[in-house]
Amino acid sequence: MFPLYYEGNMLLKKIVLRNDDQFATAILNWAGEQKIDVETFDGKASLFEVVDSLVILQEDHNVSREIKDLREAIERIHKPTHQIDVNATMNASVASLRFWLENNNPKSVLIVGEDKMVASHRFSEYLDKLAKVL
Repeated sequence: MFPLYYEGNMLLKKIVLRNDDQFATAILNWAGEQKIDVETFDGKASLFEVVDSLVILQEDHNVSREIKDLREAIERIHKPTHQIDVNATMNASVASLRFWLENNNPKSVLIVGEDKMVASHRFSEYLDKLAKVL
């Protein structure tokens, strides 16, 4: 498989979470196991100054209006975004994010998703497979 480090650097350097919910807790726990830095957005600075990219994890293209609005706002200021459907072909979904990280080389990635995803077996499977290629 691919190494955890890419050219001496981790592909995913820092994750930013903005809500204290089940999704954020799942990502926080996963990131801790991978030894990826995590910052919880506290509102002291503009979110758009704290992050340089956005990753949306979702199931079957179901995304809330709030997440769609966030994506549009990030794209308006010309920061890269990426959307992953955990119910798509697993290997393609994992490879897609790895490729996006390699090409965009973000330093601080805001990761968002819906709470209901946490109960999905595909969500945990995706995170397990992603850990092996980062």
